[in-house]
Amino acid sequence: MNIEEIKKDFPILQNKEITYLDSGATTQKPIQVIKAIEEYYEKYNANPHRGAYSLSIEATEAYENTRKKIAKFINAKQPEEIIFSKNATESLNLTAYSYGIENLKKDDEIVISIMEHHSNLVPWQKVCKQTGAKLNYMYINNEFEITEEEIESKITDKTKIVSITHVSNVLGTINNIEKIIKYAHKRGAIVIVDASQSIPHIKIDVEKLRL
Repeated sequence: MNIEEIKKDFPILQNKEITYLDSGATTQKPIQVIKAIEEYYEKYNANPHRGAYSLSIEATEAYENTRKKIAKFINAKQPEEIIFSKNATESLNLTAYSYGIENLKKDDEIVISIMEHHSNLVPWQKVCKQTGAKLNYMYINNEFEITEEEIESKITDKTKIVSITHVSNVLGTINNIEKIIKYAHKRGAIVIVDASQSIPHIKIDVEKLRL
């Protein structure tokens, strides 16, 4: 598929003579997504899970079917493993301020990379300030990659959480999350992966990754 064929899926690129390069911040929506949203508001718009009337039941079915599709897409064991939030920023904040605050104590360590989006940086800074935990950074080499030596030197027995972007929205670096997850689990840490930039382009299998 060439670039012109891809552009046909995006109405905004048909209506304006532009080349859009800001997808790392906000992506344009393809016609398939726009039509799905339009169809929902035309046919199903009601409160899911909060009504016994027919429209609410239909909205609930549409909502839960979406959970099933996402579970299948990322190979989650159960649809109940899928939790919806407004965006990745909200998800990361929710994880930090719930699990992080509840489970971290003084001198525990959180490891992130130096290439993280602020939504995967600022919440952990606040968690550390509140709990007394320490925030450590994995740095990149001249090829903008996190080396195996850096992984093993920063993730230690004191590390309780590793929160890492799969693909950097600034550098385009594809981090070896399989290696990071495996080593973090070996050290007894849980791993949070920000897959915002990767999931549209790279197959994500949460069972294989053991997230």
